[in-house]
Amino acid sequence: MDVIKVKSELKQREAQINEKLNKIIKSNLDPFPFERIDKAKKLIAMIHECQEYIESDNLLLAGMKLRDLELEGLVVKGGGCD
Repeated sequence: MDVIKVKSELKQREAQINEKLNKIIKSNLDPFPFERIDKAKKLIAMIHECQEYIESDNLLLAGMKLRDLELEGLVVKGGGCD
């Protein structure tokens, strides 16, 4: 796992998710898409958790969190379980 690549890609993915979340909120005022919003918030929280593991050099837990992200549908090209 290339830690620098993973960390960089996680930041990019977080920005993409935030952008998509804002689009969802702006385009769907009624009915409100709670399910999609909750998933976006969950992914962002998982990304932050993974970044914390990477920063604290706990790469085992970071790898496990990357796997969890992939199970949620967010594929990180810089690392993960291939």
